[in-house]
Order: sequence, then structure tokens, then C-alpha cells
Amino acid sequence: MDKILLCTDGEEHTRKAEDHALHLARSLHADLVGLYVVDPFLKKFTNEIYAVNREACRDHLDRQLVEQGRQALESLERRAAEAGVRFTALVRHGPPEDEILKEIEEGGHGLVVMGSRVLKGWRQRLESVNLPRKIFSSAPVPVLFVR
Repeated sequence: MDKILLCTDGEEHTRKAEDHALHLARSLHADLVGLYVVDPFLKKFTNEIYAVNREACRDHLDRQLVEQGRQALESLERRAAEAGVRFTALVRHGPPEDEILKEIEEGGHGLVVMGSRVLKGWRQRLESVNLPRKIFSSAPVPVLFVR
């Protein structure tokens, strides 16, 4: 296993997945690729904003999402350097499921590591897009979910 793909969103529940991915990469002498996907889903809500502010709102939202990704990947890059792990940061734009699967296929990764939240109650499960399940059912390589 030469390359491990870590899907990160900068959220707290992903921190444990980052820890596991760093440990695996160091132990296996593998490269670690951190992937952050800027999801366009939120932009569709800007259609509800008055036309006068719509473009400014979309631009602001884009900048904030890219900045959040940059911060998440920079933090991960620092941690990888401290652990002595070769690291590459990637930012993609699009639906997360599509972009993650595209990176798996194009990147030659031997393993995918993702964080996963415990969904409590029927409402959370109903409202969740359950990205980990979608990736697991479609990925051509092993996927490790860390809660």
C-alpha cells in the first residue's frame, strides 16, 4: 500500500480519522493524500436571496468554504510533517461522493480513511446524506471508517 486517501472536512469527528490515517501512513511508509471537497450544495440556497445580493453571497460562501478547506489541510499537513509522513493536499469542487470516488479511481490509492459520525435517532438518520455508506458501497478499494 503506497498511498492512503484521507477524506477530511475539518470537523471534530474527522480528527480521529486523521490520527488513524497518519499512524497507518507512518507504519506502512505510505504517502498520505488529504482530500477536502468544496460541496456546491449550499450554493443552491443562495437562489432564495434577493437578486441584488445573490452573487455577492455566492462569492462569499465560496471563499469561506475554500478557506475552511485550506485551514483543515494546512493543519493536517503540519501534523503529517511532525509524524514524518509524506503528505499531499487536494481540494476538489463538486458533490463529495462524486469527487471522492473520482479521486479514488484516478489517484491509485490502496486505502481510503474517513471519519464517521454516530447518527442518533431516526431524524438524524433521515436527514443524513450518509456519505460513508455511499463511498463504502461504491469504492473499488478498502475503506476504513473511524468514529
